[in-house]
Amino acid sequence: MTCRFAGWLLVLCGWSVGAHADECPPALVKPDTPVPGLVIVSLDDTGMAFTTCGMADIRRKRAVSHDTLFQAASLTKPVTALIALTLVEEGKLDLDRPLVGYLDGSYRHDQALLGGQPVWDAVEDPRLRKVTARLVLSHRSGLPNWAFGEPLRFALDPGTEWKYSGEGFSLLAAVLEHIGGQTLPALAAERVFTPLDMGDSGLVWRDDYAERMATGYDTQGKVIDAMQFRRPVAAASLYTTPADYARFVQALLRAKPGSASVRLRERQVEVDATYALGWGLGVGLEEHEQGDCLFHHGINNGFQSFFMVCPEQRRGVLWFTNSDNGLSLAPSLLKTHLPGPHPVLDWPVLRP
Repeated sequence: MTCRFAGWLLVLCGWSVGAHADECPPALVKPDTPVPGLVIVSLDDTGMAFTTCGMADIRRKRAVSHDTLFQAASLTKPVTALIALTLVEEGKLDLDRPLVGYLDGSYRHDQALLGGQPVWDAVEDPRLRKVTARLVLSHRSGLPNWAFGEPLRFALDPGTEWKYSGEGFSLLAAVLEHIGGQTLPALAAERVFTPLDMGDSGLVWRDDYAERMATGYDTQGKVIDAMQFRRPVAAASLYTTPADYARFVQALLRAKPGSASVRLRERQVEVDATYALGWGLGVGLEEHEQGDCLFHHGINNGFQSFFMVCPEQRRGVLWFTNSDNGLSLAPSLLKTHLPGPHPVLDWPVLRP
């Protein structure tokens, strides 16, 4: 890999890594919504350009860069979805077969998913036999977002309406590991990270991440003691860099008809016509006359991220922040990098 410097611009294997301070959105420095660090990736199907703004760690005076590590939060979900769709492509997973049919015995739910040791409960609700990979990927499983510290119970009957669910992805992950014969981190490495050259990405904490990891900050700019995921969480535990995840997003933009990557955007359900919002097999969809734009958001304590790509325009944008204010940048960043109306910006989920 060769690199060369040209003024402020670092050209790296065909990618541009910019650092113009005057390109940083004004919202980055507003005192009421501080965003300590931001990396923006503007991309099309031929290349990508990076703009880096602010600090990965204020106290240590460490600037953000294209290879700073962030918690990707729910940007983990499209990765898990792609693993599932590669298994569908190989005939190992049927989108419409009940997931518990792949398991030996009942599904064991971990009440302490974020802790060091699991706390199991067996889910005996007969409605679980109606939950399929298609319903999980399109958030129609009927399961709650999370059931920490308590047994897993249904919030809705499966397939009846859209309800965002991290627990659904945990169920799916148990099935992926069973039929794939590997742990979820190993499946992610084999089926996503290695093919896309995402060598800095992983679903669990690695000690070598420490020096490159961004520090998370709350809405007032105070440091958050971010947890280290020692066990994989299919919906939320991805560690990655803007450079790595940009490869993933660009693969969605370049996806060939019929491929696992293009299937993520197969529309499954209309979520809310007010926001032109639907959902595919792992990503949100914003409806436009010229074709859907696909997107996903990520929200963990101290970290917010977002991507949107519009295949018909052959353009997209991705950004990572180490701030609970990161999604407040969405209106200005989408206006700059994907001009046009974006009704999904008014969706309450994107206004945490």
